[in-house]
Amino acid sequence: MSRYFLFFLVFCNFFTLFAQQQGKIITFRAEKLYRDEEYLPGVDRLIGNVVFTHENTVGYADSAYYYVEDNRMIAFGKPVTFFINDTVTLYGNRAIYDGNTKISTVSRKVILKDNTSILYTDSLIYNSNSGIAFYVTGGKMISKEDTLTSRYGRYNTHDNFAHFRRNVVLTNPTYKMTCDSFNYHTSTEIVYFLCRTHLVSDENDIFTNSGWYDTRNNYSQLIDSVKIINKDQELTADSAYYDKNIAFGIVKNNITLLDTARGYIVKGNYGEYLEKGGLTWITDSALLIMIDKEKNDSLFLHGDTLKMYFDSVQNPQLMLAYFHVKFFNKDFQGACDSISYNVIDSVGMMYYNPVLWNKENQLFGDTIRFSIIDSITSQMELLTNAFIIADVYDEVEFNQVKGKNIIGFIRERELKQVNVLNNVEVLYYVMDDDTLLIGINRMETNEMKMFLENNEIEELRFYDYPDGKFWADCELPMSDRLLKDFRWLDAYRPKQIDDIYVNPVPREKVRQTMD
Repeated sequence: MSRYFLFFLVFCNFFTLFAQQQGKIITFRAEKLYRDEEYLPGVDRLIGNVVFTHENTVGYADSAYYYVEDNRMIAFGKPVTFFINDTVTLYGNRAIYDGNTKISTVSRKVILKDNTSILYTDSLIYNSNSGIAFYVTGGKMISKEDTLTSRYGRYNTHDNFAHFRRNVVLTNPTYKMTCDSFNYHTSTEIVYFLCRTHLVSDENDIFTNSGWYDTRNNYSQLIDSVKIINKDQELTADSAYYDKNIAFGIVKNNITLLDTARGYIVKGNYGEYLEKGGLTWITDSALLIMIDKEKNDSLFLHGDTLKMYFDSVQNPQLMLAYFHVKFFNKDFQGACDSISYNVIDSVGMMYYNPVLWNKENQLFGDTIRFSIIDSITSQMELLTNAFIIADVYDEVEFNQVKGKNIIGFIRERELKQVNVLNNVEVLYYVMDDDTLLIGINRMETNEMKMFLENNEIEELRFYDYPDGKFWADCELPMSDRLLKDFRWLDAYRPKQIDDIYVNPVPREKVRQTMD
């Protein structure tokens, strides 16, 4: 008997072979079939235009070995092609298919295609039952405009859900993303972040530990240690929603916005911002820190809500803070209900019971307007019911200046000159070498100028027929030592940075007398 059994059926040069074994078997059609029971017992060798079918899978190969008892096939071709459930196509130059488990192991120039993506790798295992494919030798997936590469990958063709791990990179026209692992849905084109991920675009860099990004619609929800960096700004928060189409974001919890070019920091727990200009606002423990690098000093301002308006290149135009506003600087402190600052004109306004403190001086009026003239000179205007008070003795006796309006000139952060206009009243204690009280001077006039040095009164000039009297200490009753509408507001003064969050000044004036 010949060593080789040759079965050759001629009908259009094809034949059909049905392997005989229990269960659903792989069926074949090929040009030639060889069987060598001595060299390869129980193995059919098929050559030429091999077609194999198994349940919902149809495949094509140049040649194949079929292990009859195992219901297993090894196929070769350029390429071997699988059509699975009319939705998945699998290519490779070598394939092992197990008819019992419906698992394919494909290698050499492997391509897996479905309706939403194409996967390229050098070796792939695919389970036709579960629809799950995975690779461990590196792969690349293309889903519309997204290209993903990784060392390891797993893809479920049933639900179009993919998992990538180790050296993961996603690129599309908008971003390049790098991380150690993430999930990706090919139908929706949504990336799900699983670890620290870096997103890079022409406009910004984004870092996040968790969340998702819709690559089709260009918006994302970022969670856990979020950081967004552009040319001049760095934003950090616990979470952020970001729509790249309109460069709009919503950030929540432990927010810090640092602008290195313009020297300010904004903090809070809820905020909304437009990256290309417009309104940015923040609330819930909102804090603005204005940094003076030249003087190595900063101003800390708190309000219930902070709003900042920017132009298209992110230059600030207008700043608003409202409700329970307080600010602290080592030389100046202040409180009011709301404040505005026009960055272009360097002019600010304080509204509703505003008060300022500079060294020993307390200044207030119905409204306060301040202007920054240059880096060392500024001007403040106390408008309507203006008052300047300085403590002389244990918050019981005070120097006082009152008028309809008061203009103060500040140089190198010290009050140098005060102009008082209309309905001027002055009460000040005349001291000898700052220790011995000589007497008390009480004056009224229509205009006055006061000059100070080292926070001490150097000169007073009265205009327009001043009228007054010099009193000995024993002659002036305590009830007459406070001008009308006197209010000592030192209880609201922030003595340190943390004080700006507590004990806000009332919105309405509190009338006060001293016992």
